[in-house]
Amino acid sequence: MCGKMSLEDSLKTIAEIKKEIDRLFREAWSHFPRIHEFTGFYEPPYDLEDAGGEYVVYMDIPGFSKDNIRIKVSEDIVEVRAEKEEEFAETRNFIVKQRVYKGFYKVIKLPAKVRPDDAKATLQNGVLQIILPKAGVSKEVEVHIE
Repeated sequence: MCGKMSLEDSLKTIAEIKKEIDRLFREAWSHFPRIHEFTGFYEPPYDLEDAGGEYVVYMDIPGFSKDNIRIKVSEDIVEVRAEKEEEFAETRNFIVKQRVYKGFYKVIKLPAKVRPDDAKATLQNGVLQIILPKAGVSKEVEVHIE
């Protein structure tokens, strides 16, 4: 026998379906860099690896040279920003123009403290790699009473 759902149960079911659809869209779109239409700035995708004694950030930033990029590292934050001039002046007659980003700004919160003075970065084939040595493991010691 098929029972009828109450209005409250129906609304809960609809809310759960909406929540799941929102999650699926967030997950699907999270793999693409978000371009902010009006400013031309975007959020580049990145990976953060725990490589034992260091964290390594890999960030896809095609089209930028090392002279356009600024990296700031504090104990638990990495800031990466870049700006570049428009690749072609408006004198060109484009049929499609999708590469409109002018720059980006990304802040990455690190899971633990690093040694900013020992950070290193390389840029190869449009991938920025930032190596961040960990600050060290805090240890626990037993203190004896004198």
